[in-house]
Amino acid sequence: MPILISLLATAAALFVAWNNGSNNAANSVGTAVGARVLSARRALTLAAIASFSGSLALGIYVTNTVMRGIVNTMSIAGPIVIRGMISVLIAAGAWTLMSTFLKVPMSVHVCIVGGVIGFGLAAGSSFISWGEVGKILAAWVVVPVATAGMAYGLYAVFGRAFRDPRLARAAVISASYLTTATPTILVLVKTVSASSVAYVAGVTAAISTAATLAIYAYWRRRVSRGRNPLLEASRILLIMAALSMAFSFGSNDVGNSAGPLAAIMYAEGLGSPQHVMWVALLITGAGLAAGIALWGSKVIETVGERITPLSPPSAYVAQMSATLAMLIVSRLGLPVSTSMAIVGGVMGVGLSKGIRTLNMRVLTRIFGMWFLALPATIGITYVLTYVLTHAGI
Repeated sequence: MPILISLLATAAALFVAWNNGSNNAANSVGTAVGARVLSARRALTLAAIASFSGSLALGIYVTNTVMRGIVNTMSIAGPIVIRGMISVLIAAGAWTLMSTFLKVPMSVHVCIVGGVIGFGLAAGSSFISWGEVGKILAAWVVVPVATAGMAYGLYAVFGRAFRDPRLARAAVISASYLTTATPTILVLVKTVSASSVAYVAGVTAAISTAATLAIYAYWRRRVSRGRNPLLEASRILLIMAALSMAFSFGSNDVGNSAGPLAAIMYAEGLGSPQHVMWVALLITGAGLAAGIALWGSKVIETVGERITPLSPPSAYVAQMSATLAMLIVSRLGLPVSTSMAIVGGVMGVGLSKGIRTLNMRVLTRIFGMWFLALPATIGITYVLTYVLTHAGI
């Protein structure tokens, strides 16, 4: 029986990871594909690699929150945790699969958090950390708004840089450094002691400088061969931003499937919390990458083309704004969907060009599905947990 439960839990976690990757691949590369900078196949392959890297580098923080931060699974009987978390995965996976068929970029975090709350209500509301739930809900509001504001401001700066050949060099250097430095800092930071800060600053400066010099040399070589310096700058930077976004996607979204799986593995006595989280990260990180690479084309059109028309400069700004926001919340351990961030970034770019450029019908459909996801997954998971527990399955 324990082997059967482990196989069922792993299958359910991979189901969520696969659907998460296929639905949210567009968050990483939809803008690059929509701006005609990368083909869909090449973009998805690169995103799968970067996402798996992000899962292993920063995924532990959100995984820990989903595993035991929202509901105190350490204080609940193991059999109830197992049934409850399997119910969470089934509810979230089904809702995400439906969203993918509808070509709506779903916030899988909303599904998972809703599912975990539903499980907590079925197990006993006293086990739910309502303070943590409040922080997560607040982040869901703040992130898209902050990302839209960031994109609005950055477009004013980089939009001009990408129109003036004299500023192309400065844009390549500054954006390359920013794109490299942000994830490097967040991966390395462990404490805020003076020695730690000095170490992180030194390593980040070395890595970011080397990467920036290499990218600048590549840009110069392309320009010397007759390429348009502005177009080439925006193309290179957009690819960098897409890869950075894929990295941040893996770091945050892997926790959707890894957290419940880790809780189940711990309830089965398969290791310490830290050990089971790393095993779950490896399994679901691979599932996430597979979903991106093999079925990620479904939602690319919605993010890349249907919200607002994108050019390479505007796509870069939307992508970079979303990336910065997601890397920060990932490091804080807050489960916030990349869908929220990238939709906010694309909206901010659209607003900077005029509200008429936004497709409000598509945006209404997206936000409507997000709004419905929370109560739907709470209800589905509550019922599933109750049935499985009382049926003695």
